[in-house]
Amino acid sequence: MKRLFEIFSLSFVRRTSTLIALLVVTAACEHKPLCWHHPHTGMLKVDFAWWDAPEGEDLVKSMALYVYPKDGSERKRIDFVGTSGGIIELMSGDYDFLCLNSDTETLLYEGTDSHKTFNVYTREAHPLSGMEVRAGDFDLSESYENIKRAEGTEDERVSREAEDAYGHAVEDVYVHGDPGVMQVVTLYPKNLTIHIHVVIEDVGCLETVQKISGTISGLAGKVAVADAKRIGEHNIVPFSLLQTDDTTLEGHFIAFGHCPDDTRKAHKLAVYVVTEEDDHRFFEFDVSDQIEKAPNQRYIVVNVKGLDICGMKDMGVVVDPWVGTPPIVIPMN
Repeated sequence: MKRLFEIFSLSFVRRTSTLIALLVVTAACEHKPLCWHHPHTGMLKVDFAWWDAPEGEDLVKSMALYVYPKDGSERKRIDFVGTSGGIIELMSGDYDFLCLNSDTETLLYEGTDSHKTFNVYTREAHPLSGMEVRAGDFDLSESYENIKRAEGTEDERVSREAEDAYGHAVEDVYVHGDPGVMQVVTLYPKNLTIHIHVVIEDVGCLETVQKISGTISGLAGKVAVADAKRIGEHNIVPFSLLQTDDTTLEGHFIAFGHCPDDTRKAHKLAVYVVTEEDDHRFFEFDVSDQIEKAPNQRYIVVNVKGLDICGMKDMGVVVDPWVGTPPIVIPMN
């Protein structure tokens, strides 16, 4: 009888232990679903490598990363202070990434829903916006159809100058989300803009000038961030001209490059002058060779000589208030 009681007790203990173990497992399963019921999140180190534009590492103050999930879900923007990048957390999956410096004030964006259509441009401007204009001198809000243009540039949009822009894109990055593993994605920002430096020498009667500015035509209206391609219609960009000595004027501005979509069109330098006698003078130079054949396409120097402001007298009241001179073709030096 005692032996039977011992066997029964041992069997009861074993069955009770098994039941308790099953209850524990069941409870654990209820509170901790299996991992394939939800996606993992992964840690991703974003690194900006400035090999293609080393000057940008010192100039740029902040960067924006645009994250495009390839499953079609909404893109997101993540901002970084400085130019090094940082660590972000993303759901596991496939992504495209685009980066662009975010420390600009005048650049506008379009096509931001995809890295392939993300373009940068600037707003429309007045041809005389390069002048230091006092209130009442010109109404820049009015139509500028009567402002003289260089020959062949009448249909070009006038846009304000750009700011230094740096960007790049990478495609098909898989974030695996493995626990404890830090992935790295590297983007290589490129300079999306060019600098144009204009030097006008041997300027006659410079002392009679009250206001002066210039424009250059045939420049790109937009740039694609992903591949730095110049796109859009040909644009005219106004810029300021400053006197640097008794007979020299200089100007400098930033643009999105020239010859958008590799289409060729003449590059005309137009100079607008208002004299102390309130005469309006207009000078035109063809500087196509200097721009298209410049040895450094990132920093183009345009140099012209012989602008005689006193060479023409006011022709009286005309529909076009700007007194023009025949175009001058400036070859490469």
